Amino acid sequence: MASLKIKTISGIKWTFAGSITQRILSFGATVILARILTPADFGLFALAFVMIDGFGIFKSLGFDSALVRRKDEDIHKACNTAFFLIPTMGLILFIILFILAPIGAKFLNHPDVANIIRALAIIFVISCFGKVPQTILYRDMKFKYKSVAEVSATATYVVTAVVLALTNHGVWSLVIAYILKNVVQISIEWCFSGWKPKFEFDKTVAWDMFHFGKFVLVGGIIGFLYSNLDNIVVGKLLGVTMLGYYAIAMNASNMLNDYILGRVGLIMYPAYSKIQEDLDDVKQVMLKAIKYISFIAFPFSFGLFIFAPDILRLVFGQKWLPATNILRILAFVGMFRSLGSAFFPVFLARGKSKADFQVSLVQVALFFVLVVPLAYKFKLGGVGLAVLLASISSFTIALFRIKRILRVGPLMIFKAIRPAFICAVSMSIVTTILKFFIMPIHFKQDFIVLGSLSGFVYLLIIYVMNKNILKELKEVLV
Repeated sequence: MASLKIKTISGIKWTFAGSITQRILSFGATVILARILTPADFGLFALAFVMIDGFGIFKSLGFDSALVRRKDEDIHKACNTAFFLIPTMGLILFIILFILAPIGAKFLNHPDVANIIRALAIIFVISCFGKVPQTILYRDMKFKYKSVAEVSATATYVVTAVVLALTNHGVWSLVIAYILKNVVQISIEWCFSGWKPKFEFDKTVAWDMFHFGKFVLVGGIIGFLYSNLDNIVVGKLLGVTMLGYYAIAMNASNMLNDYILGRVGLIMYPAYSKIQEDLDDVKQVMLKAIKYISFIAFPFSFGLFIFAPDILRLVFGQKWLPATNILRILAFVGMFRSLGSAFFPVFLARGKSKADFQVSLVQVALFFVLVVPLAYKFKLGGVGLAVLLASISSFTIALFRIKRILRVGPLMIFKAIRPAFICAVSMSIVTTILKFFIMPIHFKQDFIVLGSLSGFVYLLIIYVMNKNILKELKEVLV
């Protein structure tokens, strides 16, 4: 247990360091690209990923999640079996997507996106050949090497995208940079894994992994619908320019979850898997995880809501101000997604992939019912509202599923996140008073000063309420 704790803490440190570095690089690139490219360029790229994400859920057949739970005695046989199937699926997906790209582009009302989809389809071939080595690093909790690979890949993306954008390649600067990013990451992960495939296939192992992975796979289909129905609706009903605004707002609101807090869930899955039989240990680790996540997610989301127009104007430029309202709504979507990242690894580690599927199913069903009427009524804000309501419902269902699996009631979860909520609300009240009555923002310096002051106020309130929290966070992160 002590060794596992060391690995977990080390994994969190490396993942945080890598994620923060990636976020700085990606954020810097987005700022530069937002000033060079048009909202329509971002919209076309997001629209192409509707089909890429749709086919992408089939590329591993859920075998990667199944490999993480395999016992050590048959892991080599399982890896070789998976390597026989996953790359085959990748090649098949590439061929199918290449053929169907024009049909999908026509359905999305933008025929010019077909060639972008075809170019991005090569990712399936690249990523599927690297899926097993990638999973081995993940299963063995070698997050140091994964972080190095991800940061190197992100740096490649940033340099490539900016150079191509500056030379007037438009949306293709994003496409080419994304492909190179995948090539670099997979190549480095393969080298670090030290794994060499052997021609070995076991039908029993394959069936066992498929049986576990089928709900992960179906859950992936549901997740795709939830993640992309908004892009489809915005693209078809409101146009690619509105989709560009939506994409930037979603990127900003989900920044913390995608690059930092969501990664905590990925770290916890192999950790939970190693202690899956000890419910008390899993319970305590999960409660600590959601407590720490809330202390970071709450101030980020509340701050994003307060400073939305200022961030858009200062960081992305005046032309992105129409995204203000949608960014404010999506700020809280990111918060619920971050909190939910503490739940899904518990489902998988306990072999309850069906529970994760059920939670996702409720989420996408509610979103499907709400999104079109709300989009017609409130335009871009309506889409954001549908996403928010679906996220809240998903989080609520997950609470009750966790209660059945770990005997951790909703009240225990609320008790864990209550201090962070109180601190974030208090920070918001103080910040709002300063923003509108003492220090109205007119210049960049005011924004920097007020933002820094808000962070200081938040830390001060935490210190007053519970001095040990800052010490605990420091032990985990430093």
